[in-house]
Amino acid sequence: MFRKTAVLLAALLLYAGLVFAQSSGSRVIGAVTAVKTDMVTVKTPDGKSETVMLEKTTKYMKGQKQANSADLKVGENVQINTKMDAKSKKYFAEEVTLDTKQSKAKPATAKK
Repeated sequence: MFRKTAVLLAALLLYAGLVFAQSSGSRVIGAVTAVKTDMVTVKTPDGKSETVMLEKTTKYMKGQKQANSADLKVGENVQINTKMDAKSKKYFAEEVTLDTKQSKAKPATAKK
């Protein structure tokens, strides 16, 4: 009886691990440092640079309003919901949210 229970529990844990491995979505937050038609590079708050692939199915939002890929510009703060492709080990954007709270004012220049 104990052996059957142990085997069943091991199988259940293995299955749960596979399910979680498939849903390896992540969120990339930071400032856009480069934009191409098929990818965007974001500098995260901890200083890392993350590249996320853009697809035709990627959704773009600015606040509650629909946006498009042309709204994605260097310097823009973004939050990107991604999925990881296990084969290519690349992030693919599902939804890009542009920061609506970003200041429109010009940054102050440093004094000498």
